[in-house]
Amino acid sequence: DAGSGQDAAAAEPARPPRPPLPPAPPPPRLPWGRHLEIGADVALVNRIGARDIDGNPTRLRLKPAIGLGLHARWEILDHLRFSAFFVHAEHELALAPGALAQPGSITAEPREDGAPSVRTIALGARFAPTLPLSERARSWLSVGIGYDRFYVGRMRVAEPAGVFTIRERGASYVEIPLGVGMSFDLVQDWLTIELETTGAFLLGRGGDATREGQAIDAQGRRRAVGPLPQTRGSFIQTLGLSLVL
Repeated sequence: DAGSGQDAAAAEPARPPRPPLPPAPPPPRLPWGRHLEIGADVALVNRIGARDIDGNPTRLRLKPAIGLGLHARWEILDHLRFSAFFVHAEHELALAPGALAQPGSITAEPREDGAPSVRTIALGARFAPTLPLSERARSWLSVGIGYDRFYVGRMRVAEPAGVFTIRERGASYVEIPLGVGMSFDLVQDWLTIELETTGAFLLGRGGDATREGQAIDAQGRRRAVGPLPQTRGSFIQTLGLSLVL
């Protein structure tokens, strides 16, 4: 009956309380790794070429220039990185007498006393096998592919018979860059300084800048304008800082 059931339950010994659960273990800490580096560069840019596409001297060349660049590197394997780069520079044109098949003096337009210039950009991607030298230093070799664009601004030709304008022109190339570099952590795993030297072969025939052009002189006559040099290669040295992410 109900009374006997209550008596049996009361006769059972009390169970000890359940002990509290042990504290949860701390979450495992994953090892840190260099996954991404983003930075900016100061570049010394040298474009090589003083002949047109037919191999004839052009009487002008692009002077070396100081440029600015950006880069990003991604460590896809322990000793292999993928990088993207961008470099911009403005080169002054060195003009010998008779350059561009013009007997008159050539200056930039609208600056009557300024030398003509060529703006260049290089952008592309590279793969870089990397060798760690210490906890803070590493070196690498790189090979890749890129795109180069040259933009030649307007020029002003002054002759005894008057002044006329040579319009802007452009050229484009595919480049195959080969490089070597080295970096060192100024602040370990946070901030890196790096030095890289890259030489590139430029492929293609350029554009209208490397072919003979035309202009209308002060007398209204059509005037032939000589081509700019066909660029065959470049050397770029960069000094940069990178933030390690």
